[in-house]
This record gives sequence, structure tokens and C-alpha cells, in this order.
Amino acid sequence: MQVAWMLPEPVRSILMASGISEESLREIRLRTGRGLVLETSGGEVLLNGAGRAVSFEEESYRVTATDVKTALELLTGYSVYAFEEELRQGYFTVEGGHRIGVAGRAVMEEGRLQRLSYISFLNFRVAHECKGCSEALFRRLYGNGRFYHTLLFAPAGCGKTTFLRDLIRLLSNAGLRVGVADERSELAACHFGIPQHDLGLRTDVMDGCPKAEGMRMLLRSMTPQILAADEIGMEEDVFAIRAAAGSGCKVVASAHGGSFEELIRNPILRTLWEERRFERYVCLEKKGSSFGVKAIYDEDGQTPGDI
Repeated sequence: MQVAWMLPEPVRSILMASGISEESLREIRLRTGRGLVLETSGGEVLLNGAGRAVSFEEESYRVTATDVKTALELLTGYSVYAFEEELRQGYFTVEGGHRIGVAGRAVMEEGRLQRLSYISFLNFRVAHECKGCSEALFRRLYGNGRFYHTLLFAPAGCGKTTFLRDLIRLLSNAGLRVGVADERSELAACHFGIPQHDLGLRTDVMDGCPKAEGMRMLLRSMTPQILAADEIGMEEDVFAIRAAAGSGCKVVASAHGGSFEELIRNPILRTLWEERRFERYVCLEKKGSSFGVKAIYDEDGQTPGDI
């Protein structure tokens, strides 16, 4: 299992003994003094010291402070201080594209977060690429050299980032220059500036920068034909998308929403809809352990059969 290097003993041995495959593994939660919990494609799993799944009423393996400390040392190459800036954001990305969320005691100065101390909680979000998952959708959004301004939307955990990442790859490999404003390092999963996910041959990434500023910088410096951003919804995002449209650049992005009606209840997203900034709205849904397209809407919010 490739993710095993991130884990301290005995957590590593427990995971290996559990028989859970890396393909089904979504998250590993280390909470000091609490049980060892995994999130898999089949749901939540609590493990005991032998790697056996147990109920929450049974005795489980208790994560220790040493487990968390050792994990941080492994993840940062025994130089936690070198990751202070990332830790202040609450997460960092490691080799392989895995994202590590951290929580603990916040140290504040003049009302601003300076650092985290007594880190007691780690969330290992295991990176999974799903190449080809958006191929059918890609063929409906791109053809004869034209790509529609597109917004993907869904509730949390329904594949927005996964679909967006694959669309970026397909567009890039189809011959288009793509600029990715990757504020949370989830699309490219850059590690020391190098994408760990395959975003295609012609993709440039602005990593760790606020989306709106990242989009503006990419427009100025990289002459993209398509701009991509995950989880838009702030007022400054509207200005950046307007700037992209004004420069002739197409936009593909994602946003949170369980339905089209819910989506445009967000005043920022409603502004974009009223201005007809997007030509296609794609609603995604979870289908068992995979994701799929539930509906596609045009710029007027209609679902004609030819789209």
C-alpha cells in the first residue's frame, strides 16, 4: 500500500492487517486519545489493534500523542518548522497528492492566527485520480473546437473536484492551453510546485493562491484559452470570471449546490447566472461508490434534450 509510508507504527501495521484496499480508502483520521477511524468507499470503519473492524461500542485502537507526533515528522521529513506556513492554513500536500488536514491549539496575535501548537488531530485525505470519468461529459461540452463556459455543481462528496480535474486533463490533451487557479491544492495537488495529478500536457497551475487573484495572474502571464477553478462563490470570483470572458477565455469551474434552484439561491452564483456567464450547468450525483451526471442545464436553466 503506497500510503503506508505516511503512517507511524503501529497504525501502519493495523492498516495493512485490515485488508482494506488503497483504492477504497478515502480518509484516515488520527485523533489523540480516540479510536482509529477510516473512511472508505463503503463507509466509516473503526479498527482495533489487530486491524479488525469493530463497532463503536467495542474496544478499538486508541491513537496516541506519539502516533500524531511521529506522523507529522514523517510527513514533513522531520522538519515540521519548514511547513509552518502550510500548517497555518490547516493543511498541506505531500508526495503523491495526498492532503493532510491538521487541527490543534491556535496561537493568535492581534486577532490573527500565527501558528498551530499541540497538534492533536490529523486527517489523511487519500488522493485518487479517476482518469476517464468525465469523457462522456467532455464530448457534450467540447466539439468542433468550441468549449462551453461550464459550471459543475453538487453537494459535498459527489465528485465535483474529481470531474473537474479530469475535464482539465481532457481539454489540455485536446490541444487547449488551460490555466488552473488551485487555491486549496486539490486539483493539481502540487508538492514543492510540481503537480502530483495528471492535468494534461498544456496546463499551467497557480498553486496556493486565492482563486480570483490566481485567475487574474494566469490571464496576464500564461495566455490560457481556458481557466479552471474549484469551489467558486465569492464576490471577487465574479470579477475574475468577467475578466476572463472579456479576454475571450473560457471558464470551467465548480460550486456547491444540491439542485439548480439551490445553486442560484447563492447571491453570488445568481449574479453569474443572471449575467449568463456560464453556458452549461452540470449537476453531479453520487451513484453507489462512484459519481455521475444527473442533469445538464443551458444558460437559461433549461434542460433541452439536445444538450
